[in-house]
Amino acid sequence: MTHSLFISYSRREAPFVDVLLDALEDKGVQVWLDYRSLTPGKPWLEQILAGIESAEVFLLIVSKASMASKNVELEYQHALKQQKRIVLLIFEATPLPSALQGYEWLDFRGSFNNKLRELLIRLEQPIKQGVPPQRGFKTSKTVWMTFILSLFAVAISIPGWWTLFLPALLVPLPYQILKRDFQFYRVRFALITLPIILLLSWVFFLNYQFTNIPISYCLFTSFIIAPVLLILLSSKGMRVWGKPAASTPQFSNPYIPNSQQPESVPFFIEYAIEDKKYADAIIRELARVGHLQVEDVGKSSVSFAIISRYKNTTSINPEKHTLYPIIIQDTKIEDENLLRIQWIDFRRGLRNLNNFARLLSNPAKLLKALGTAPISQQIIYPRIIQVTDYYLTLLGFFSLSIWIPLWLEFGKQFLELKNLVVFLIVNAILLSLILRTVFSVRQAMVKRTGKHASIGRLIASVIWAGVLGLAQTTYLINVIISFTAVDPILQNDLRGSAILFLPLSFGLGLILITLFGIWNWRDLTRWFPYKGTH
Repeated sequence: MTHSLFISYSRREAPFVDVLLDALEDKGVQVWLDYRSLTPGKPWLEQILAGIESAEVFLLIVSKASMASKNVELEYQHALKQQKRIVLLIFEATPLPSALQGYEWLDFRGSFNNKLRELLIRLEQPIKQGVPPQRGFKTSKTVWMTFILSLFAVAISIPGWWTLFLPALLVPLPYQILKRDFQFYRVRFALITLPIILLLSWVFFLNYQFTNIPISYCLFTSFIIAPVLLILLSSKGMRVWGKPAASTPQFSNPYIPNSQQPESVPFFIEYAIEDKKYADAIIRELARVGHLQVEDVGKSSVSFAIISRYKNTTSINPEKHTLYPIIIQDTKIEDENLLRIQWIDFRRGLRNLNNFARLLSNPAKLLKALGTAPISQQIIYPRIIQVTDYYLTLLGFFSLSIWIPLWLEFGKQFLELKNLVVFLIVNAILLSLILRTVFSVRQAMVKRTGKHASIGRLIASVIWAGVLGLAQTTYLINVIISFTAVDPILQNDLRGSAILFLPLSFGLGLILITLFGIWNWRDLTRWFPYKGTH
């Protein structure tokens, strides 16, 4: 029997709902869900109430956030008024209002697949139950496995704690996993770099006497634990568990349209002036395929609103116009209009523009191919920006944290310097200049704001940071070589010394970033805000 369902939920559980929607539709269940079902150009409240009235079953995703949501309350109150069959899906155990106490429920805090099968059976065979759980903690085996593996990741990362960012990101991770509250993007960065950091620690610090930790064992283990933990964090089990920021983003499989000329569609596009380079690229491709840009939203068949930090809302009313929000940059979105409909997600860059243009006359296929659930607060960048962000972050942290092994290696000699005060002042000035340069340009790059938010500033700042780093390294080498005059044990051959770590890291990273930047030049130049006028 085919069933029709209405799903009521909180935005904090959007990743779980998105997975549930796909699973139910794969089983042939008809689902009414706001961002998938609302028809543009009609009042939404009327559509939502009609969706509840037409559904056989009202599914309510129970969580702390949903029980505090006014929109969710409006929806389940209407379902009660319509005497609908209500099934509670327990995502989090939380006290329920008295009006919901006596209804069917399923505890989805365990295995998602098992509970999905149980839900499908329950739709056919309703049963009477007691009061649903309203307190206590419970989760799936996947979450527990991820939690345990994260503890191992913390343990093997200890030889790399001198980098400062590894303990900052990995030590709180086990607790954050259980709380569903971590930044997937940043944790991924830590896990990707973990084997690299341990390898460099093994190469440069193997003979240090400040640690008895077998770095080689940690290094070998990291090549197993880091990728497995990344796979688990990206799995469906963790995606349905985490809050939006902790959930790995999902992208639709692009539909390849046939080669025939599509029907011409008049379109209107709204954007901030800073996003003009993105808008121009989209307009050019749409025009090339035969679509016509109009200057009045009232004359368009389709409207677009480019969403970024410069414009995270729209003046276009989706209850009156067919609107496709195009998100190009992660930003906090509180506009309920935008959170009710599907997005076109171009945060990783303008991919599939040709398919986008050819599918414009077929909205159903367009959204199936390129649409995504309206989930904000996920950190996603174009690949070149992501890699450059990783590089600048590592460079900044290395500039500061490298002093830990340096003092362990040469601390005694540093303290015996006659001009110790001058030595400390010179290095403090150089270090502060490096950190200020690196982190200011990184902040401007990832946020696309500020005077450093341009490709010229980025290139100049990276070169300047390299010059400062080279000056600091040269100064330190000269100081360290001077130690041989009083300490015959020290040799002029500094291979294997921590002093060479930063220049080698900077040089190798700069080469890789340059090659990757040339390969992704369009994404790189398009990312930085347009500084002109319309």
